[in-house]
Amino acid sequence: MTAGKILAICQMGGEFIFNSDGSMSYAGGDAHAIDIERDMTFRDLLSEISDVFNCNASIYTIKYFLPGNRRTLITISNDKDLRRMVDFHADSVTTDVYLLEKSETTPIPIPNRFLP
Repeated sequence: MTAGKILAICQMGGEFIFNSDGSMSYAGGDAHAIDIERDMTFRDLLSEISDVFNCNASIYTIKYFLPGNRRTLITISNDKDLRRMVDFHADSVTTDVYLLEKSETTPIPIPNRFLP
Protein backbone atom coordinates (compact mmCIF):
# COMPACT_ATOMS: atom_id res chain seq x y z
CA MET A 1 0.00 0.00 0.00
CA THR A 2 1.09 3.55 -0.60
CA ALA A 3 1.78 5.96 2.24
CA GLY A 4 -1.38 7.39 3.77
CA LYS A 5 -3.58 4.61 2.43
CA ILE A 6 -4.84 1.41 4.01
CA LEU A 7 -7.22 -1.37 3.08
CA ALA A 8 -10.02 -1.46 5.64
CA ILE A 9 -11.79 -4.77 6.12
CA CYS A 10 -15.27 -3.50 7.07
CA GLN A 11 -17.28 -6.02 9.05
CA MET A 12 -20.96 -5.94 9.94
CA GLY A 13 -23.53 -8.36 11.34
CA GLY A 14 -21.23 -10.45 13.51
CA GLU A 15 -20.52 -10.32 17.22
CA PHE A 16 -17.63 -9.64 19.55
CA ILE A 17 -16.24 -12.55 21.50
CA PHE A 18 -14.19 -12.07 24.65
CA ASN A 19 -10.99 -14.09 24.79
CA SER A 20 -9.53 -15.47 28.03
CA ASP A 21 -6.91 -12.68 28.12
CA GLY A 22 -9.61 -9.97 28.05
CA SER A 23 -9.07 -9.11 24.39
CA MET A 24 -11.89 -9.18 21.86
CA SER A 25 -12.28 -10.82 18.49
CA TYR A 26 -15.09 -10.57 15.97
CA ALA A 27 -16.92 -13.53 14.47
CA GLY A 28 -19.52 -13.87 11.76
CA GLY A 29 -21.24 -11.31 9.61
CA ASP A 30 -20.27 -9.90 6.24
CA ALA A 31 -16.97 -8.30 5.31
CA HIS A 32 -16.00 -5.98 2.46
CA ALA A 33 -12.66 -4.35 1.65
CA ILE A 34 -12.55 -0.57 1.24
CA ASP A 35 -9.53 1.55 0.31
CA ILE A 36 -9.13 4.43 2.73
CA GLU A 37 -6.74 7.28 2.03
CA ARG A 38 -5.66 9.86 4.59
CA ASP A 39 -7.47 12.64 2.71
CA MET A 40 -10.75 10.71 2.51
CA THR A 41 -13.59 12.47 4.31
CA PHE A 42 -15.87 10.85 6.85
CA ARG A 43 -18.80 11.57 4.52
CA ASP A 44 -16.93 9.74 1.70
CA LEU A 45 -16.40 6.77 4.01
CA LEU A 46 -20.10 6.65 4.88
CA SER A 47 -20.96 6.80 1.18
CA GLU A 48 -18.54 3.97 0.36
CA ILE A 49 -19.91 1.82 3.20
CA SER A 50 -23.48 2.50 2.03
CA ASP A 51 -22.54 1.41 -1.50
CA VAL A 52 -20.70 -1.81 -0.64
CA PHE A 53 -23.14 -3.00 2.03
CA ASN A 54 -26.22 -1.59 0.28
CA CYS A 55 -27.36 0.06 3.50
CA ASN A 56 -27.77 3.43 5.18
CA ALA A 57 -24.37 3.80 6.85
CA SER A 58 -25.55 6.72 9.00
CA ILE A 59 -27.37 4.29 11.31
CA TYR A 60 -24.05 2.64 12.23
CA THR A 61 -21.23 3.56 14.55
CA ILE A 62 -17.82 2.86 12.99
CA LYS A 63 -15.14 1.47 15.28
CA TYR A 64 -11.65 -0.02 15.14
CA PHE A 65 -8.89 -1.30 17.41
CA LEU A 66 -5.60 0.48 17.85
CA PRO A 67 -2.60 -1.60 16.73
CA GLY A 68 -1.65 -3.98 19.53
CA ASN A 69 -4.79 -3.23 21.57
CA ARG A 70 -7.71 -5.62 21.14
CA ARG A 71 -9.47 -4.47 24.31
CA THR A 72 -10.63 -0.95 23.43
CA LEU A 73 -12.74 0.00 20.43
CA ILE A 74 -12.11 3.49 19.05
CA THR A 75 -14.98 5.37 17.37
CA ILE A 76 -14.71 7.15 14.02
CA SER A 77 -17.23 9.99 13.91
CA ASN A 78 -15.56 12.75 11.88
CA ASP A 79 -12.75 13.54 9.43
CA LYS A 80 -10.13 13.94 12.17
CA ASP A 81 -10.96 10.52 13.66
CA LEU A 82 -10.65 8.93 10.21
CA ARG A 83 -7.24 10.53 9.51
CA ARG A 84 -6.07 9.43 12.95
CA MET A 85 -7.06 5.81 12.20
CA VAL A 86 -5.11 5.88 8.92
CA ASP A 87 -2.10 7.37 10.71
CA PHE A 88 -2.26 4.78 13.51
CA HIS A 89 -2.23 2.00 10.91
CA ALA A 90 0.38 3.57 8.61
CA ASP A 91 2.72 0.59 9.03
CA SER A 92 -0.05 -1.91 8.28
CA VAL A 93 -1.47 -2.99 4.96
CA THR A 94 -4.94 -3.61 6.39
CA THR A 95 -7.05 -2.80 9.40
CA ASP A 96 -10.37 -4.12 10.64
CA VAL A 97 -13.30 -1.71 10.91
CA TYR A 98 -16.56 -2.69 12.60
CA LEU A 99 -20.03 -1.35 11.88
CA LEU A 100 -22.31 -1.50 14.90
CA GLU A 101 -25.90 -0.32 14.88
CA LYS A 102 -26.11 2.86 16.94
CA SER A 103 -28.74 1.23 19.16
CA GLU A 104 -26.33 -1.60 20.04
CA THR A 105 -24.12 -1.19 23.05
CA THR A 106 -20.44 -1.92 22.67
CA PRO A 107 -19.40 -4.89 24.81
CA ILE A 108 -17.50 -3.97 27.93
CA PRO A 109 -14.98 -6.58 29.07
CA ILE A 110 -15.06 -7.49 32.74
CA PRO A 111 -11.54 -7.57 34.21
CA ASN A 112 -10.52 -11.02 35.45
CA ARG A 113 -10.18 -9.73 39.01
CA PHE A 114 -13.99 -9.34 39.09
CA LEU A 115 -14.74 -12.83 37.79
CA PRO A 116 -15.45 -15.63 40.27
